[in-house]
Amino acid sequence: MAEISIIIPTKNRPKLLERAVNSILEQNYEDWELFIINDSENKISINFSDPRIQIAYNNNKPGANGARNTGISLAKGKYIAFLDDDDTWRQDKLLKQITIMDSSEAILCYTGKNIIIQKKNSSIKEYSYKTSFIAPKTTLQLHNYIGTTSSVIIRSDVLNDCIKFDEEIHSLQDYDLYLQLVEKGEFVGIPEALVTYYFDESINHLSVNNKAMFFSARKIYLKQKGFSRLSILLGLFVIIVQKSYKKIYYTNKG
Repeated sequence: MAEISIIIPTKNRPKLLERAVNSILEQNYEDWELFIINDSENKISINFSDPRIQIAYNNNKPGANGARNTGISLAKGKYIAFLDDDDTWRQDKLLKQITIMDSSEAILCYTGKNIIIQKKNSSIKEYSYKTSFIAPKTTLQLHNYIGTTSSVIIRSDVLNDCIKFDEEIHSLQDYDLYLQLVEKGEFVGIPEALVTYYFDESINHLSVNNKAMFFSARKIYLKQKGFSRLSILLGLFVIIVQKSYKKIYYTNKG
């Protein structure tokens, strides 16, 4: 049984998928299994013969969250890692994270990331890493300091029918999951940019779709109880402002 189960949700993006899978095959930690979850009716054709790679159709609600949950149901590893099909990993990502996870009681490990802003005639590289400035739960209520699911590894025993990706929302899904997980254990971060996150202006990003974002923010707000429902308002406001700013910034950058 593999130590790490990796899940890639994908839909009709074969070239991007191939790049993502290659970054997994190049890892210097090899005890993994990969589930590519097809969120399309079109067949995936890839030129990889590695027996650790399996392809399955999304058997949940269409969308990346349903696909991720399908992958979680198939996973057998002690840890689960996620990679979006348009992102890539540095060669030592899994090794660095598994070393920390095995030597701590953390249930989640995240990393820094390089952001590549791709435009027609230019490519700009930026770096991002944030940490909790007070207790992780309180910090998350104010700000999603962890970011993209492509950077995280999660202990598989904390993901179940009660804690999983919400298939009703199509934006802020990472934030929603972290708010659930922070109640279950410690988070640990690695400042190194072990993930490359690509923002390509030619691709429609649901994470910065205003309608999807406001719908998701409302649902996340309604999930909170007591004082958390008040404190989360500031966090959601900050996230919406940041995402709106980033959409304008990435579009006009370069």
